[in-house]
Amino acid sequence: MEISKLATAEAHSEGAECNITDPLTNKPTDVFIKIMGADSKDWRAQKKKQTNAVMNARAGGKSEDIDFDAMDVDALVAVTIGWRGILENGKDYPFSKKNARRLYENSPAVVNQLLAFLSNGANCTKG
Repeated sequence: MEISKLATAEAHSEGAECNITDPLTNKPTDVFIKIMGADSKDWRAQKKKQTNAVMNARAGGKSEDIDFDAMDVDALVAVTIGWRGILENGKDYPFSKKNARRLYENSPAVVNQLLAFLSNGANCTKG
C-alpha cells in the first residue's frame, strides 16, 4: 500500500465540505460548511485539550462542571475553514470564527451533523 493512502493528516487539514441537512425535514440544504477532518493536527490538538480538561475536572472532583457541549463547539470552531449558503435576513452571513461560534452555540443539530461528518475519515480523504 502506498504511504499516501496511509498518511491522512495533510488531506484532513485541507478539510472537506459537509452538506448540512434541514434540522426539521432532514433534507439536504444549500448550506455547506468546510471543516478539517479528525486526522488533522488542529482537531487532534482540540481532542487533547478536551481530554486534559476532563482529566483535570475529575482530578479536582468537579466532574459535574464539565460542559461537553461547549467543548464540542470550541473544537468545531477551531477546525471550521469556511462556509457557503448561510444567510441572515436574506443576506450572506459571512464566515468568521465568531459567526461560527454563534451558529454552533445556537444549532445543536448542525454541531451533531458536523461531528458525524468529521468522524467518518473517508469524508476528508481522496481516492
